[in-house]
Amino acid sequence: MGLDPEQRASLLGAKLRVLATDLGLPCAGEPVALGGGSAIIEVGTVVALAGDDIPERTLGGALLLAARHDAARLVLFHDDAEIASIDARRATALDPAPEVRLVVGTGSEAAEPAAVLPPGEPPPIPDRFEDLCRGAGVEPIVEHGIWRGEVLGLEVVRATDAGFETGVGRFDREASALLHGDLPTTESLAAAADQVRAQRREGAGAHPLATLARERWLRHDLLADPGRVGLADLTAVDPAVERGGLRAPAPAPAVGTGPDDERVLVVCSVGVDTELVPATADLVLREQPDRVIVVVPSRDVMAPVEEAVARMAVQATIVGVEGGWT
Repeated sequence: MGLDPEQRASLLGAKLRVLATDLGLPCAGEPVALGGGSAIIEVGTVVALAGDDIPERTLGGALLLAARHDAARLVLFHDDAEIASIDARRATALDPAPEVRLVVGTGSEAAEPAAVLPPGEPPPIPDRFEDLCRGAGVEPIVEHGIWRGEVLGLEVVRATDAGFETGVGRFDREASALLHGDLPTTESLAAAADQVRAQRREGAGAHPLATLARERWLRHDLLADPGRVGLADLTAVDPAVERGGLRAPAPAPAVGTGPDDERVLVVCSVGVDTELVPATADLVLREQPDRVIVVVPSRDVMAPVEEAVARMAVQATIVGVEGGWT
């Protein structure tokens, strides 16, 4: 029988206290839950331990916690060596840099940073794909080596080894292939695009087609008008991590040119996404920008997020921009 949440939290807190004490870190406070892990908050310091449940998201949550409590020092312990290595890499793009440590026995050691993410090398656009997309008013975009077509940031077609699959998300694409496999691709794509446009509009309500991937909708709007954030141009680039699905939030990045010919990284996000700062850190290391603009809807400009974003080692600001759905 597994441990109940209260027992698990107690064990994680006790383990964290042992690890912190071993390093001489302050740890008199009571442990608090941090995602699936645990944290202890002291004056100027946060120490945290990632749990087994989504440990890859612990760094972001710990950064927000440190920002809320004005803690410059953050020490994060991981049991997973691979995730510890990734977080150690991300920490190198932050100032002050979090201390990422790998648990070894009852103690810990400094995690070795993983290699910087390589720039994407997009494959050639498949024959007829651009014409297919443009004919339906769909924007072709390549991401993590896969060509897709989007309507206001929402994918409606994808190029695969088997051909062009239409629909919103994997299950919709599979259903479309079963139900409308006899239709020409141009017709099935036009139908999917029209369905999305009908819901993805100003004043859109809570329909899933209006709420999914809004960070990409925000990026779409800025790609069409980069002047809204003071840039001369803007081009979409690969996110730091490939999205796990349509419902999984993932900061949407682009790179543009500023007034003084600076290379500017733009990262779009909606709501409070704990992955915002860690993903932006990876993008800074990969794209080597002169500065960063994090763009969120105006209502999502919050002090802890601003403070966490300001922890980037390069100049970083957060800007509130109204989304096309408002």
